[in-house]
Amino acid sequence: MDDFLETFGLEYLYLSSVIFVKKVKKGHLSETSPMLHDISGVLNWEKVNTGLFKMYKAECLGKFPIMQHFLFGSILRLVDD
Repeated sequence: MDDFLETFGLEYLYLSSVIFVKKVKKGHLSETSPMLHDISGVLNWEKVNTGLFKMYKAECLGKFPIMQHFLFGSILRLVDD
């Protein structure tokens, strides 16, 4: 398994994340990083992508303290409700 991670770790963000967790934490991936472990069991990567975007929107973009310092421009426009 470690050979596989070393071979493809620089090409794939998921594998790079697993390598990082293995370096900084001791134990099984399901205990040290349950979200990465759960993602590995999803059969369709489109579901993973959709779920991570929803989580990012809720946990990062949806929080006022973070968004108050965000620069809006031509790519990301501020829509006033």
